[in-house]
Amino acid sequence: MTAQAPTTVLWTDHALAKAQFLGIPRSDVEDAILEHHDRRVRNARAADWLVRSGRLVVAYNHPAGDELTALVVTLWRRD
Repeated sequence: MTAQAPTTVLWTDHALAKAQFLGIPRSDVEDAILEHHDRRVRNARAADWLVRSGRLVVAYNHPAGDELTALVVTLWRRD
């Protein structure tokens, strides 16, 4: 059975600090997950999934606590 797409996004302290440092609005990160979850790819590192939206890359876990919640682990910008 496939988990449902997330409807709620939670953040790690690291991800919040990184978004603030990079000047990336939280809404951009959350929208990337919620709108592009169906295009996610497996991640071989600390987070389960990667999603890309333009230059933004978000590493997140899903499900996180329940099948409707995603947890942002980290993020960065591609060149």
